[in-house]
Amino acid sequence: MKMRKGLLMTALITGTLMSSAAAFAEELQEYTLDQMVVTATRYEKRDVEVAASTEVFDAKKLQETGATNLYDALKFGAGLDVQQYGTGGASMGNMTSKIMMRGNGNGTLVLVNGVPINIRGTYDLNDFPVENIERVEIVRGGGAVMYGSEATGGVINIITKKERANYIKAGLGNYGQQEYAASVQAGNLGFGYKYSKWGKVTDVSIEKSNKSSTKDWRGPENNNFDLSYKFNDRLSLQASHNESVYHYISTLGKKAMGKYTPANDTKQDIKRNNIQLTYDDKSFKATAYYIDRQREKDAAVLDGRFYSWEDEKTYNYGLDMQKAWNINEDTLLVGATYQNENFSLESKNQAYKEGNILDKGVVADSSGDQSRNNFSVYAQYDKKLSEQNSFVLAARETWTTGAPNGANFSNFSGQAQFIHSLNDNESIYASVGQSFKMPALYQIYKTDKNGDGADTLKPQKGTHYELGWKKDIDTSRNLRVALFNYKVDDNISASIDSKTNEFTYSNENLRNTGIEASYAMVADKGFGYNLSATYSNPQTQNIDKNGYDFGWQDDYSKFELKAGLTYHMDKWKAALNASFLDGRNTYKANSKTSKKSAYVEKTSAKPYLLTNLNVEYKAQDDLSFFATFNNIFDRHDVVYYSTSAEYYATPFNFMVGATYTF
Repeated sequence: MKMRKGLLMTALITGTLMSSAAAFAEELQEYTLDQMVVTATRYEKRDVEVAASTEVFDAKKLQETGATNLYDALKFGAGLDVQQYGTGGASMGNMTSKIMMRGNGNGTLVLVNGVPINIRGTYDLNDFPVENIERVEIVRGGGAVMYGSEATGGVINIITKKERANYIKAGLGNYGQQEYAASVQAGNLGFGYKYSKWGKVTDVSIEKSNKSSTKDWRGPENNNFDLSYKFNDRLSLQASHNESVYHYISTLGKKAMGKYTPANDTKQDIKRNNIQLTYDDKSFKATAYYIDRQREKDAAVLDGRFYSWEDEKTYNYGLDMQKAWNINEDTLLVGATYQNENFSLESKNQAYKEGNILDKGVVADSSGDQSRNNFSVYAQYDKKLSEQNSFVLAARETWTTGAPNGANFSNFSGQAQFIHSLNDNESIYASVGQSFKMPALYQIYKTDKNGDGADTLKPQKGTHYELGWKKDIDTSRNLRVALFNYKVDDNISASIDSKTNEFTYSNENLRNTGIEASYAMVADKGFGYNLSATYSNPQTQNIDKNGYDFGWQDDYSKFELKAGLTYHMDKWKAALNASFLDGRNTYKANSKTSKKSAYVEKTSAKPYLLTNLNVEYKAQDDLSFFATFNNIFDRHDVVYYSTSAEYYATPFNFMVGATYTF
């Protein structure tokens, strides 16, 4: 009943605003959707001329969501599904809150200015303040040929601001929310800082095996520093440092007199650094980079009377180079990458009683220093066949050296695309390509601790097919439709070992077929709106260690609907966003394997509806006020349904504040 009321209220609000849109049609001002995109081809090209399903969140669109971080903003993107663990999109250490594309929860590659930042299988989009971002380009579908390992579902490219506005910002909200930000541009030097914090939020998740065991969150708390320096028109430096603290308390269950006893109290401190030095003269681009992620976990397991500690460090450094040549009406792109990847983990268990650690403890795990070298070379040729037709052929060779236990990999991936231009603003395209993902160092270590190579994970490989139609109706309206099909062999999946409470990794197969459609109209004055729908059939196939094939099982969601409505007039701006997801099914293979379907346990989740309303009032040229409301109908929806727990959307929350520019 509550879900029906929520859907009805959303329909009434949207319908009322949409019926008013016609009255304001004459007041619309031109705001172009004819954007140039870089990510799909690695050089600038009109979106209507690109043979891929793409979406762009510019700074204005990000601001309209009212989101404080990128994770909260992108959950309203077309074809993007979310899996959330903590408050406001927070991760639980290495259990990162995910953005899923086309039913692939393990195939999103995140870039910052074209450089991969996926590290240890995480990308922590909740650590990226939207204020630092110029635009985000999203490419749905396998992108391994252009960007290498991990892009089996799609690519998110975060393009940061090279020059920033001068402003200060402050906001307060319920659940102890705080947000303070400042940005300064002085000549060629830009600097930004943002602090955000949540207070206590209860019942964020619940254990499936013990419905009275829940997680309460304190936080997260984030500090973000961002710096940019422009040496000249070709050479620039970007650097960021983020510190995040995650604190959550699990309850064991009800005891005497209805009181709850804490089962464990966990704090995770995560620090990230990202430094990029880029040379770009339009035809040649090279980026030297360093990224790292350090995680320290302290957990007091009260019911077991012991204290556990983990210290994990991962860092990568490398070089990404590319050169483009214009040959008559054709374009040739050639590039190469090098990355040195490093990982180490140490954990310890100690006796614990009444808040005191009683002994020096026993080392539970120590990986030592794990490292490897990752190399790749790639090329793409964009051939103009005629005035209306173009053909694109691309290939990448990837290989590793120096991996632990000899677990080195090599892979060749190819892609072919055909684009037919119906007119200057309309095209159809066909694409077929391959994707590839290497097991990460920590996955290899966790899977093959004996060091004999017997249990080494296989790299996952996929083949992707796509047909699409793109039409720019005019500069403010566009229409996009895409049909897709893919199959990924040996998809790397994670599960919890109930005995050790640690993640284990295995290979399974993944496939999906679906259709995506979107329509958008933007305007500087009056009403704008966007609507997108996706229907697909993601399935996984698991074969256990005994060789039993559980067959193809439905996996995650089948239907997704996204809607957004904006209003701009004089000093007022408003945006209403909604994301609806249905048809979620997950399956768990029973540990007592038997060749009977009864040993495949099916669980399902109700639909979720995520909503957001952001209102801004510009009191004067240098002062504006804002109010943001999330989960408007206060729905207790399951945002992520794992095999062991249900994770819920953050209850209705709001923030009000002001921004002063100078």
